[in-house]
Amino acid sequence: MLRTGRTLRHHRDLLREPSLPVNRIIAFTLSLAAVLAGCSVFKSNEEAQAILTQRVAGLTAGQFFDTYGRAKKRYELANGSVEYYWESEIGSVQAGPAGLDERVCKLNLLVTRDGRIDSATIAQDNPGRKSTSRCGELFKGK
Repeated sequence: MLRTGRTLRHHRDLLREPSLPVNRIIAFTLSLAAVLAGCSVFKSNEEAQAILTQRVAGLTAGQFFDTYGRAKKRYELANGSVEYYWESEIGSVQAGPAGLDERVCKLNLLVTRDGRIDSATIAQDNPGRKSTSRCGELFKGK
């Protein structure tokens, strides 16, 4: 017997049959996973990727950075090419939590030895101001 007066068998039965709160936690977790799976941040957006590729492939890195802003990180590769990590600028926002702006587009740019963009891949694409793709909005209009 345990101190509470309940038998060991009683406690084993409790472990075998999940209680209602455990079932709710599992249901909540599965629902949250489904919502996140549907979130555009985690989806690959083929349309935005096509717009990006059409807009920047063949540009020089200098042309890209002059038009869209500087890269956040730069990695030189052994073959002489360079990989850049680029993040869109957010611009001015209201101070405080109400001013948080998560409309961000993040890219990986692979630039050849001669300075031309060989590939541009969307690393993160949050919803934009008027569509589900911030990257699509940024590269469609310019």
